[in-house]
Amino acid sequence: MRIDQSDELKSMSVPTGTEMKIENYLAQVRVALRGLPEPEVDDILQELRSHVADESGGDGRRIAEALDSLGDPVELAWKYRADNQMVHAECSGSPLVILQGLRHATRSRMGRVSATALYFFGYFNLLLLWSAAIEKLLSPSRAGLWYVPGNWRSLILVTFDNPPPGARELLGWWLVPIAALAGWGVKLVTDRTAQWRIGRYRRNKETREL
Repeated sequence: MRIDQSDELKSMSVPTGTEMKIENYLAQVRVALRGLPEPEVDDILQELRSHVADESGGDGRRIAEALDSLGDPVELAWKYRADNQMVHAECSGSPLVILQGLRHATRSRMGRVSATALYFFGYFNLLLLWSAAIEKLLSPSRAGLWYVPGNWRSLILVTFDNPPPGARELLGWWLVPIAALAGWGVKLVTDRTAQWRIGRYRRNKETREL
């Protein structure tokens, strides 16, 4: 059966001006979301498409208002990207992923700086403890927990340096397992505290937006 080309063209749906506005807006969001998994991007775009449909009520004249209510597409994509990073950070064991999520879990620059500084402080102590365990294996006569008899304020953990004159070591080889386990405990507390902060901020944010 021969199908006339003009009949085929008539059966094809041609996007209207309002539909083109929606597609252009979503295209900008998609570009700004580049790097996220494709299924997640598709879900976000479908959510936005449904939002526009609900807000406009099928009235083409209200579609522009619905798009305006969403705001700038690049800024909107950034918010989705931030939420995505926070969600991943809450269940990740990677310090880099948690740090990325932590950067978004505050409403002020000072909050970001303080949260990041505390996270780095935790990992600084982690590296200090693990370095002490490694140094004890390499240089057992130098590394250790030292103190000067009669002066407990002189207690110091020595790594990659010489102990104070006249100091005595407290733990000996026990330093290796103790420092390794303590370092792991510091990592666990640091990560869990950061994830708790991220989760609390994200839940409060969702509550404010309701």
